[in-house]
Amino acid sequence: MTDYISDYAERKNYYFIFYSVVSGDTVQFPALLTQLDDKFSPNWSPQKVFGRQDPILTFQGTERTMDVAFDVPSVTKGQAKTNLVALNRLINFLYPRFNEPGAANTISANTISASPLFRIKFANLIYDQSKGVTGENPKEHGLVCGITNFSHSFKFDGSAGWVDEAGSAIPALFSISFSATILHTHDLGYINGNYLPDTEFPYYVSETTDVATPENNVATQEKNVATPEVDGLFPPGGDPTVIGSTAPFDLAGAGAGAGAAVMATVADLGAAVAGVGAITEGN
Repeated sequence: MTDYISDYAERKNYYFIFYSVVSGDTVQFPALLTQLDDKFSPNWSPQKVFGRQDPILTFQGTERTMDVAFDVPSVTKGQAKTNLVALNRLINFLYPRFNEPGAANTISANTISASPLFRIKFANLIYDQSKGVTGENPKEHGLVCGITNFSHSFKFDGSAGWVDEAGSAIPALFSISFSATILHTHDLGYINGNYLPDTEFPYYVSETTDVATPENNVATQEKNVATPEVDGLFPPGGDPTVIGSTAPFDLAGAGAGAGAAVMATVADLGAAVAGVGAITEGN
């Protein structure tokens, strides 16, 4: 059976990766992201004073939190078991490290020695800006956080199949959702006359030449100046990728090509979802 899930994740680099700061272990899922709510909350301490209508505000900091959800489907029995083992490992990462009984300066076996912090990474949307997005090692490029809420849901409602074995039921599809408080490892704000690059924080955007920045807008305006040689937007003979060019541009054809690309991706996902319900004892 074709492993559409892993193939899609490999081609698009759509793996959700968790790195445990406590143990140094990593777990990853070929994930279909369904939710990413990124919240930035500036915190102020108001103080009322006599004779003043408005309070005096003292800035305390900007807190960043995330709510994330993704689906983890499987198309084979082996993949379903591997994903469930990965889920077990991730749940274990939620617990702290304890000192061993008899260790130096240990009062009891329940003394916490390290909190269960994570580094998490997903493509260009969740990563440590100070380390760059290109690397896939979550120990180096993952975003440091503390997970404050975690839940998962097995799908036994008929929307997906499961591995049917005697005394064992392995879900072929489950969902993971969690909330996290982000702990940035680099400075944020207006520092030495600059903010962080607009194309890097909080999300990485690779094709900077197409980004609407003041510099690019000026360049676009210069290219778009009408000249006698340009009769219409894309007359015959030029480069359709350059504004103000002299080549015809088939808008309908371009739209059809884009639509075909989108439909190809949808077809891949549709085949993957259809394969989820096909897991039986023999797969």
